[in-house]
Amino acid sequence: MTLKKNGNIDFNKITKELKYLKTHEVQIGFFGDRDGHLLTIVRANEYGAKIVPHNKSGKLWIPSREAIKRYGKSVTAKDVANKLGKKFFVAGSKKVGGKKSLGKSAGVIENGKYVVLFYLLDHVRIPARPFLRKAFYDNQHKYRRLVKVGIDEIVYDDKTGHDLLVKLGKAGVSDVRESIRRWTKPGNAPLTIENKRGQNNPLVDTGKLSQAVTYKIVRV
Repeated sequence: MTLKKNGNIDFNKITKELKYLKTHEVQIGFFGDRDGHLLTIVRANEYGAKIVPHNKSGKLWIPSREAIKRYGKSVTAKDVANKLGKKFFVAGSKKVGGKKSLGKSAGVIENGKYVVLFYLLDHVRIPARPFLRKAFYDNQHKYRRLVKVGIDEIVYDDKTGHDLLVKLGKAGVSDVRESIRRWTKPGNAPLTIENKRGQNNPLVDTGKLSQAVTYKIVRV
């Protein structure tokens, strides 16, 4: 595009801002320099995942609601074993073909009753919940309007290309957060619902996922 000076419009400035837009873009989402563990959670939810154990027991140890209540959300079987010692055991274990086969839960006996502290699973499958892609697809027409308005503001209101990208970034962050908040299907597994005290919003737990959404402007 070639612009010529005409009237009070500063075409040199407009050309500069359009070149800026051609060489920069806004990226919205989650970035690895912030929290690698969080990125794993984001990918698992966006695309789905099968989680398998990588330990000697060959089981995933999922804390029960009671374990979370007593020891917190980050509790591990090792933590409980260190606290309870031999009182903590796997129920229903038996030997099969000379090898020990673990039962489906681990816990303690209290007042003559078995209290489940962990469920032992062979794997966990997380269904895809593409909240990032949905946020983009549902709002792409709005982003086109923002770009059109932003170009007009560069021409007539002395705005910059950076201003336009910031506006798009903030809008995108807001839309992704709304997508997280409103997501319902597929919902949580029954065990997860129990641990979250009946709540079935699969993408909302501590609020960290929503809080971590951000944007950055990069050169392309």
